[in-house]
Parts: sequence; C-alpha cells; structure tokens
Amino acid sequence: MKDDIHFTSRLLACSGFLMTGSGILMAWCGKLGYGGIFWAAASCIFFSAYHFRLQENKIKQTEEYENEK
Repeated sequence: MKDDIHFTSRLLACSGFLMTGSGILMAWCGKLGYGGIFWAAASCIFFSAYHFRLQENKIKQTEEYENEK
C-alpha cells in the first residue's frame, strides 16, 4: 500500500470546508459576528493546509533526489 503523503493537508482542507459551512450557518441564523469568526478560522485552516501541502511536496522531492544518487 502506497503512503499518502498529502493526508494531513487533505484533512485540514476538509476541516476548512466544514468550518466555512459552520460560519455560513451561523451567519444565516443571525449571528454575523460568530459567522465572521468562523470564516476567519476557516481561512487560517486553508492557509495551513496549503503550507502543509508545500512542505509535503518538498519532502517528496528531497526523497526522490536522494534516491537518484
């Protein structure tokens, strides 16, 4: 079985989508302040997922380079 190197970034992106949905529901229920906080949290989660993806790709490239030597 192949290792999934993007597992962490996928889970973070999934939680970002869930947090966005929660923010939309909170805003729809009339709590705009709470909805804004949830949307800000979701953007932070997406940002961290993006950076995890970059680091995972960098590790994969480094391993491939080491295997070529």
